[in-house]
Parts: sequence; C-alpha cells; structure tokens
Amino acid sequence: MKVAFVKPPIGGILGLEMLTFVEPLGMECVAGVLEPAGHECKIVDLRIDGREEGMKKCRDFEPRVVGLQCNFTTERNRTVKLAREIKQQMPGTYVVVGGHDASRDPGWFKDEAIDAVAVGEGEEVMPRLLEALDEGKLESAPGVVRNTPDGQRLNSGVVGRSELDDLPMPARHLIDEYADHYYINFRRPLALMETARGCPYRCNFCSVWKFHEKSFREKSPERVVEELATIKAPNIFITDDIFWLNVHRGREIARRIKEAGIKKFFTVQTRTDIICRHPDLIEEWKECGNLAIFMGLEKIDDEGLKSVNKNNSADNNVRAIQILKDLDVGFTCNFIVDPAWGHEDFARLRDWVDQMGTYNSGFSVLTPLPGTDLWNEVKDKVTADDWELFDIVHSVLPTNLPLEEFYKEYARLWEWSLEVRYKNRGKFKTYLAMALAVMTGRVTLDAMRKGMNIAKIFSNPTTFMVGHDPEHRLA
Repeated sequence: MKVAFVKPPIGGILGLEMLTFVEPLGMECVAGVLEPAGHECKIVDLRIDGREEGMKKCRDFEPRVVGLQCNFTTERNRTVKLAREIKQQMPGTYVVVGGHDASRDPGWFKDEAIDAVAVGEGEEVMPRLLEALDEGKLESAPGVVRNTPDGQRLNSGVVGRSELDDLPMPARHLIDEYADHYYINFRRPLALMETARGCPYRCNFCSVWKFHEKSFREKSPERVVEELATIKAPNIFITDDIFWLNVHRGREIARRIKEAGIKKFFTVQTRTDIICRHPDLIEEWKECGNLAIFMGLEKIDDEGLKSVNKNNSADNNVRAIQILKDLDVGFTCNFIVDPAWGHEDFARLRDWVDQMGTYNSGFSVLTPLPGTDLWNEVKDKVTADDWELFDIVHSVLPTNLPLEEFYKEYARLWEWSLEVRYKNRGKFKTYLAMALAVMTGRVTLDAMRKGMNIAKIFSNPTTFMVGHDPEHRLA
C-alpha cells in the first residue's frame, strides 16, 4: 500500500519554525516500520516544497493513505486545513492524523476530511490500521478513533509499546532531498536523534509523561551508536526530554561514540540536578565532538519550581550553571514567565539572569496545553479560543498587568538579554562568529537573517499584541 506522510507548511502568528526548523522524525520512524512490511512510503515537507509543488508531489505519488502529524497545539488549524485540501484534491485517500497533540485530544479532530486519528505511538498503530484498511475491517485496529457519520468511534483493543531496540531504523532516506535544509539555533545541516522516550517527572505544564503513560524506555548504547553512524549531518539534536537520565548508559554511549571515531556537534536537553551529581559525564561527552546543553530552569526560586511541580531546586540550577562555565560548555536556559507577574517579578528575573550571566536564555509564557495537569486546573480561566495563540510566547490566561503592559515587560526580557549578550561578547567577536558560521556552511545566510529578524521582532511588544488579532497570520 502507498502511504504518504505530509508535513504542513509554516504557519502561525510568528512562524517560529523559521528559527527551529527540524526534520519530521516521527514520520520517518513510522515509515521505518511500514517499509519492511511491504508498504511504499513517501514524505512530503510542504515547509520546503511549498504548498503547490508539495501537493503535486503527493498527487503524483497516488497514495492510498495520507498521514498528517499534529504534535503541537498550534498546528491544529493547519492540520485540518491541509486534510481538507488533500480530500479535495485526492478524494479517494484515507486521511489519518497522528502525533502528540492529536493523541491527547482526538475529539478535537472530528472533521469530515479526517477519516481517523491514531492515538499513541505511530509505529504500533499504523501497521494494524493499514492491515485493517486492506481487509475492510477498520473497527479492528486498536489505538484508532474513527470519524463516522454517527460521530467518533474509539476502537477496542490495547496498543502495546515495543522495546525501542526492536524498532527498525527511521527511514531517513525519505528526506534525502530535504536533509540540508534542517537546522536549529542556526546549525545546519541538522539531524534529530532519539535515544529514549518518556519522562519519569510530572511537571504540570508538560504532557510528555502522560502521552507515554508514565513510562520511560531507552535504546541500548549499541543501538544508539549504530543509528548514529548512519547519520550524515554534522549536527545532532538529541530529542530525549531528559538526556543522561541513566548515567551509566550515558557513559557507555560516550565511550562507544569515541571508540567508533564519530565526531558530531551534539545539542542535548537535561536537568540541572543530573549535571550537579555527575559533572564528569559532561567532560566525557565533550570528547565526542562539541556539546551544547539546553536546560529548562523554569523558575529562579524553590517556590516557583514547586508551583510547576519541577521537582528540582534553585540551588541545583545555580551550581549547574557554574559547572558548565567551568567546563567551558555552551548552554541555553529557559524560564517560564507567569501571566500573574507584576513589574517586580520581571525585575527579579532580569536581576537573576544578570547575576548568573545566563544571557543566552529563552523566555516562555506559562501556557496550559490540552492534556496537561495545568490545563485541567485552569481551563475555565483560558481567555483565548485561537489555538495559534498557544505558542508559549502569548498569554492565554488573564494577566495581572494590563495585557499591553505585560507584553512590554515580556519583550523587554528579550531585548535586555540580547543587548547584554551582544555588549559582553563585543561587536567584533559577534560578527566574526557569524561570518565563520556562514563561511563554513554550518549556518545558512538565510537562517542567520531569519534568526536575527526573530530576535528583533521579539524585542517589540507590538509583536505579541497583534497576535491577538486573528487577521495576523503567516498561513
């Protein structure tokens, strides 16, 4: 059976994918399971092809099934719009929507253009769905919510969770024509690498642990390095929500990477308490090429951390930053800005960042996403019905300050951080680093321009105010 996976075009209010533009790894993983079973797969990335050319590619392929992935709440409207276009242009196709957001709220995707919603991991759901479709027994496929004229119907049956080592390699060959276009933080070409799924922590703003039903699974060091050896890109982003959760495994992976002679620029996400307990692990990974670490600090004090159920301490955050500075490892911190903040709260965060010297930071607005504990707690207070606003840079909850004043303070965080970072680094060093990145091909000039433009946009409070006007959209 022919199966096409189609990635929707860039859209939303700010088009944040212009800054973080990564491959559709989930689609590659599902295709990796389907191809050995005899199915013919194709991935079409409309973000790169454009709508007209990409849809032509899809039509020419003549798929029996089209899979759409909706991972983020902001992609909801785009996904439904694309499903309708596919049904209009290819009326005989069976349209399936999967992904993180679709799984946590399948009821929202009740639309006549969507035949079914895949709930759970696509590698488990899709093979059974295609088999049921071929046999004309759609009600027999577990993990599937069917959209019927009489409403949605959830199929019975339990969807299992395979050992990650037992899954085939992602079908990366399906994105060969796109591979050079993907980047994050201006590093390109970039590939995504998954070494584990799930998270044992219970942050109230996150639904990852709920999607994986509180499970945590890992690929073995052997499998990780085997897969890594097949990736051509010099830059790797590890998608694990918490890398190095299993410290012994982390050391073994590093040892095997060095033994295999693999050198990459790794960007990973991890917790500060892990860094504090095992700084030697960071040193081991430095020897695998280059290393950059993303840390969701979220809050600057214990009270704030407790409010989001982070299960960490402010002291760990401080100590981890110093450890990374001492080891000369690049890092990015992220903080959660609460709509309930007043002027003094913004000032406290700026003072903390200044004191710690963490100018390379990001700032997210506390956003209740469907499927999270936070959503269940405050959904009655949500002020927006436009899913595009759930992009973690707009407030969808009542603000303590007048909305315009809140955005002035929020934009000031970005402006202040960029100004201090630029001043501390120096104009010459900044321009030299940018020039070298472009000359060596690690960054496209277009990506650099887009990134600088995003930074400039984020420093303007009007950027966020106009987002509340539904006419201001990129797609």
